[in-house]
Amino acid sequence: DGKFDPEQLEKGAAALKEIDASKNAKLAFELASLQEKTHQMQFLRDMEKQKTARSQMEEQMSSVQAEEARKTISHQAEQERVTAQHKAEVENSLQGRKLELQKEVTDYQLKREQEQFMQHEAIRLRNEKQLEEMVRETIRARGMQNIETEKATAQAEAEARAKQERENIDVRLRAFRAEQAERRKTALESIETFFSSMSAGAEALYDDRAKTATLIGGLTLLAGGVYGARATTRVAARVLERQLSRPPLVRETSRWSWRPQLSLLPKRTASSLFESIVLEENLAERLQWSTNALLNAQQNGTPFRHLLLHGPPGTGKTLFARTLARQSGLDYAVMSGGDLGPLGREGPHELHKLFGWAQSSRRGLVLFIDEADAFLRRGRAGTGAMSEDARNALSVFLHHTGTENTHVAVILATNVPSVLDRAVLDRIDEAFEFPRPAYEQRLQMLKLFVDQYLYRKGQKNRAIIEVDPALDDKFLEDVAQRTDGMSGRQLAKLVLAFQSAVFGSGTTRLTQGLAQTVLQWRLSHPNAE
Repeated sequence: DGKFDPEQLEKGAAALKEIDASKNAKLAFELASLQEKTHQMQFLRDMEKQKTARSQMEEQMSSVQAEEARKTISHQAEQERVTAQHKAEVENSLQGRKLELQKEVTDYQLKREQEQFMQHEAIRLRNEKQLEEMVRETIRARGMQNIETEKATAQAEAEARAKQERENIDVRLRAFRAEQAERRKTALESIETFFSSMSAGAEALYDDRAKTATLIGGLTLLAGGVYGARATTRVAARVLERQLSRPPLVRETSRWSWRPQLSLLPKRTASSLFESIVLEENLAERLQWSTNALLNAQQNGTPFRHLLLHGPPGTGKTLFARTLARQSGLDYAVMSGGDLGPLGREGPHELHKLFGWAQSSRRGLVLFIDEADAFLRRGRAGTGAMSEDARNALSVFLHHTGTENTHVAVILATNVPSVLDRAVLDRIDEAFEFPRPAYEQRLQMLKLFVDQYLYRKGQKNRAIIEVDPALDDKFLEDVAQRTDGMSGRQLAKLVLAFQSAVFGSGTTRLTQGLAQTVLQWRLSHPNAE
C-alpha cells in the first residue's frame, strides 16, 4: 500500500543474531564466501561464454558479410554478363536488320534491273515488230504501185500496138505476100540445083569406081573418129570428176577441188586447236594417242582404225573429230547422215561415189560422218523398219568398211549409240564417250567464252562491252556451280545471251544484276535459242 514493512528486516536481523550466536557461524561465513566465489566464477564463466558467443557471432557475421559481399559481386557479374549478352543480342539484331535492309535494297535493285531488262526487251520486240510491219507495208505498197504501173504501161503499149497494127495491116499483108513469093522462088531454085548436083555426082561416081571407094572410106573414118572422140571424152571426164570433183555428200574437205568450197575453214596450228577446245583430261590424252596412231599408221602403211564418238548433244563430238582430222596431217572430209535421206534412190550411189573418191586420196583421208544414226541404225531384219534406200545405203557402208583399209579412216558421231546396227559397231575399233562437262571444265569453258565474246575488241582496238568488276572469277565459279548439267554449247549460248542482253538494253555495260537476270532466265529455259 506504499507503506514500509519492517517485519522482514526484523526477521533478517534476528536470523543474523542467531547465526552469530551459533558455533557454526564461521563455517557459515566461509560457506557464504565460497558460495560468493562460486557465483563470481560462475559469472566469469558466463562472461567468457558470452565473450566466446560474441566472438562466434562476430565470426558468423563476418562470414555472412563475406558471403553477402561474394553474392553481391557475383550478382553484379551476372548482371554485367546479362547486360553484355543483351547488348550483344541487340547489336546482332541490329546487324541482322541491317543485312536484311541491304538484301532488300539489293533485291529491289535486281528487280528494277530485271524489270528494265524486260521492258527493254518488250520495247525492242515491239520496235522490231513495228519495223517489220512497216517494211512489209512498204513492200506491199511498192508492189501494188509496181503492179498498177505495169498494168497501165502494158495497157498503153497494147493499145498503141493494136492501133499501129490496124494502121499498117495493108502494108504488112503486101510485104508478107511478096516475101512468101520470093521464098517460094528461091526454094524451087535450090531444089532444082541440089538435084542437078546429085545427079551429076552420081553419074561421076558411077563412072569412076575409085572415087566411090574413097568416099565410102572417108565417111567411115569420119564416123569412127566422131564416136571414138565422144567415148574418150566421157572416160576422161569420169576420171577427172573422180579425181578433182567433190562428191555432193561432202560438206567440208581439205582436198583440193575445182568446185568452190565455201565451208572450208582456214588451217590452224596444233597448239591453237588445243587452246580452243576444253576436254576432260583422260579424253584429251586419248585424243593425242589417236592422233599419233593415225600419223604412225599413215607413215608405216598400216591399216587405219575406225572410231565412234557418242554422247549428249553439244558436248564437242564434232569439234573433236575435226580437231583429230586436221591435226593428223591427213586429208579429211565431213558429211552428215541426214543428207542421204533427201537423195532417195540416189543415196546409195552417192555414198558409193564418196568412198571411191576417198580411196583416191594419196595421203589418206579421215571421213567424219555426223549424225551417223540417221542411216546406220538397226532395222534390216524387220519388215518396214527401214526403207529400201536406207537398207541399201547401210549395205554400201558395210561393204566399204568390211576389211582393213590403208586409205580411209572413218569417224562416226551419234547421240544414241545403242540404235546403231550391230555390224556397224563390229567395225568400230575404239569408242569415245563425251559426257557433260564437270565443274572444272565448265569453269574453263566460261572463262574461254567470256574472253571470246565479252572482252572481244572492236575495230578501234577497244572492248565493245564494258564488264562490271563484280563479274570476276568468283562470279564465274558461282555460275559454274549453278550450271551443273549444261553442255558446252549451252554455256556458249549463256555467254552470248549476256552479250545480247547488253546490246538489247541499249547500253554497253554488263552489270551484275543484268547478268544474274539473264542467268536465272537461262537456267529456267536451258534449251532456248
